[in-house]
Amino acid sequence: MESRMCDVRGLNGSARIPGMQGANGSARSSDAQGSNGPHGIGGMCPPRGAGFRGTPGSAVRRRLPLSPGPHWGDHPAILHLDIDAFFASVEQLRHPALGNRPVAVGSGVVASASYEARACGVRAGTPLHEARRLCPDLVMLAGHAPTYRAFAEQVFALAAELSPNLETYLDDALVDLSGTERLHGHLVRAAARLQRRIRTETGLSVSLGLATNRMVARMVTRQAKPGGFAWLRPGGEFAFVGRRAVEELPGVGPRRAALLREMGIERSAEVRRLSHAQLRDLFGELGLAIAARARGRETRVLEARELPRSIRRETSFDEPQTDRVALEGMLHYLVERSAAQARRLAAEPGAVRVHLRWADGDRVSRGVRLVGGGAVTEKLFSSARLLLRSLRTRRAGIRNLGVELSSLQAPGELQIDLFGDGHAADAGAAGAAVGGAA
Repeated sequence: MESRMCDVRGLNGSARIPGMQGANGSARSSDAQGSNGPHGIGGMCPPRGAGFRGTPGSAVRRRLPLSPGPHWGDHPAILHLDIDAFFASVEQLRHPALGNRPVAVGSGVVASASYEARACGVRAGTPLHEARRLCPDLVMLAGHAPTYRAFAEQVFALAAELSPNLETYLDDALVDLSGTERLHGHLVRAAARLQRRIRTETGLSVSLGLATNRMVARMVTRQAKPGGFAWLRPGGEFAFVGRRAVEELPGVGPRRAALLREMGIERSAEVRRLSHAQLRDLFGELGLAIAARARGRETRVLEARELPRSIRRETSFDEPQTDRVALEGMLHYLVERSAAQARRLAAEPGAVRVHLRWADGDRVSRGVRLVGGGAVTEKLFSSARLLLRSLRTRRAGIRNLGVELSSLQAPGELQIDLFGDGHAADAGAAGAAVGGAA
């Protein structure tokens, strides 16, 4: 039986490092071999390198690690969940004939590429003409945002069953599991069960990383992709982060990384040679945060209740739509769905925006700030309808229509309008617009 180590420097099986847990990454088994220390990396490896075929993670038989190490105890526990090749994976699920084929989703540039496409060099951000040159057999799809959002919400709902303290993004989430071990048992095993359940109930492959803070959890997840699960024991952050390239530190983008490399600094451990004053001189107040992050510390925490930045619902018409009654009827439906989601989150929107795409592909949007009123469908629709009417300045048909609720706040946190009717439903919605047409 082949045995391979989950090397934190790339999962390439090249070397064992002190304190690291082993795992078998072949298609026949994926049993972890046990812990070698209190501060080690552990994990279930994904399939090996370029030979991977099929939906991410499908080549690995999911079994719980035999020795996940000691219990997490009172240490903070942040689980990072990342959906593998999200848009492309959803399309492969929706269209089984695309399984094992290189798939890319995007318009103008690639937004998501399947692992089969990545084997040809296609990545997110690759221009479509370049993607076709790299991969002549590439299947290009325009994508459908509402479908992807529905899949993501399924995944996040399963994660929320482990902890309601959840911070979600487009295709990944941070879950605060601190203090939940009495409820769920060993956190490593609980996370592994979540990974299997997501796979079973949604068909999607996710990569997981478990650590004591959000930054390190994200770094650990990258070592587990695609379809794997890795964890870093409390106390191992300083050494683990020290081996990472400076670009992996949050706040160190290409320009700052280039400056550091000019100074002979390539690894996070080398950043520690600079004093706090030197880092502040180089990067301002951000330099102090970079100093902490280079030592494995993260100052940002998950809030007890993190609301999404916005709620957006949209639809595409089979044929360009010009009928006002039909458009406003669909707009009401979209507002109703958005408002229902806001109410489920116990959130009040501070702004509403209407997006539309003309038949020729041009996109415009316009928004208006709201004052009080909560997530009441009819009040939101009154504002959204005026926005739609102000946007319809052409006789061309509309191909896509969307509604977005943003500036979400917990009830009572929004400013109350003592002299108005609680919403921005008179308008000149254009005059009160946030940002205007775009």
